Amino acid sequence: MAFNRDNLKPRTTDDFISNFSRVAQTSHYKVEFRGIERLTSLSSYLRSRDISNQFISRELGEYCRSAVIPGTSLASHSAGDQFPGVTEKFAYRRIFPNVTMRFYVDYEYKVQKFFELWQEYILSGSNSADGVDFDQKNYYYRVKYPDQYKCERIRIVKYDRDHKEGIEYNLLGAYPLDITSTQVSYDQSRVLEVDVRFEYDRYIFGAMDSYSKSLKQAFNERGDFITFKPAATSSDGTNTLGGTSGTSSQ
Repeated sequence: MAFNRDNLKPRTTDDFISNFSRVAQTSHYKVEFRGIERLTSLSSYLRSRDISNQFISRELGEYCRSAVIPGTSLASHSAGDQFPGVTEKFAYRRIFPNVTMRFYVDYEYKVQKFFELWQEYILSGSNSADGVDFDQKNYYYRVKYPDQYKCERIRIVKYDRDHKEGIEYNLLGAYPLDITSTQVSYDQSRVLEVDVRFEYDRYIFGAMDSYSKSLKQAFNERGDFITFKPAATSSDGTNTLGGTSGTSSQ
């Protein structure tokens, strides 16, 4: 195919300014932990240590100082016997690396307690099975089954100031793999923070709940991301979706 020089059009400074004035910013996002309350044994364990489901669902995500939009890669396999002298590569597996989030620690230390107790529950062996306390010499660790400790999903929503555009990631089957050490000192005081690295099975790009899909936030159709009109009431008294307040799908 010949290169067409006629398609090369000069770009003005105003064109670049217009494009870069619409770049996404890093400071508008939110994090939610979904499905912890459905893990009844874990929830009961957390409640016994003063970590309520309300704190997990409503407050915990607000303490997330920084999150990570997860990356992904494809594992490939080389096939050198398909054509003489040619080596081809084919994808055979999708790889989801761990993600690390940084949290502010509240003055009641509930954030720190939540992740410590979550890991403690995963490997709470003899204290629950045989009644042996943690400080006993014969204490041992026994791992719970995955369906007892894996969170349904961690929801990461990235949006911008106008709340009309955004992306959403849902990390499925997540649990805290690593809680990094946090330094404390007599130097100038600052907010205590903790870094947590999460393992998860896979992520889904886009909204998962049916309500968001009805508002066309699942990234398969064009529609506003956050802002939408209130639900309308039909003649028979039932509520119906009001649709988005911006551009409709084409």
